[in-house]
Amino acid sequence: MSNNLTLQTMAILEEIDLATATFQTATGLQCPPGCGACCQNPEVETTPLEMLPIAWELHQRGELGEWIQQMRAISGIGVCIFYRSDPAIPGNGRCSIYPWRPSLCRLFGFAAVVNKQGNPELAACKKHKEEMPEVVAKSQAAIAGGLPIPQFADFAMRFRTLDPNLGQERLPINQALKVALERVGLIVQLSIAPILPGD
Repeated sequence: MSNNLTLQTMAILEEIDLATATFQTATGLQCPPGCGACCQNPEVETTPLEMLPIAWELHQRGELGEWIQQMRAISGIGVCIFYRSDPAIPGNGRCSIYPWRPSLCRLFGFAAVVNKQGNPELAACKKHKEEMPEVVAKSQAAIAGGLPIPQFADFAMRFRTLDPNLGQERLPINQALKVALERVGLIVQLSIAPILPGD
């Protein structure tokens, strides 16, 4: 179940990357080099479904049990456990699981929400607004003129449709990771459990 579900989840995440890259090319909107400001937000949320890819990757590395124990030892609330701040430059940092990061981390700053008029509006990040206001304004104008932009709600619906259980509830990112790790751990245990007589 989860291996196939993980592949389907990764396919959507890769689709997000393509959509955001297309938008970035069309507008010139980019993250400031080395910026990790959005990753430092302790309120980042995602679904357990979107954390399945990294959970399976940790299983493949032989680190699943270690991570399950680590996640059980913390509250699950706070900055993403995979974030590594830059000790030399305050505000900079990096994601240590970048290829497996969830949708919010891929979409943030390069996707739209629907405004009160029902039109897509860029959800620009604070750093974009501060450091490149002209590019943000140009991007907003291009969207108003019909430039396609990925929308948070569209991808959220895709994840809910893919798995109404794991893809529905948004949790703090570390809690979502814990759920995904435990789900993969259970599946692994069930797959290697011996078949007993009478089973």
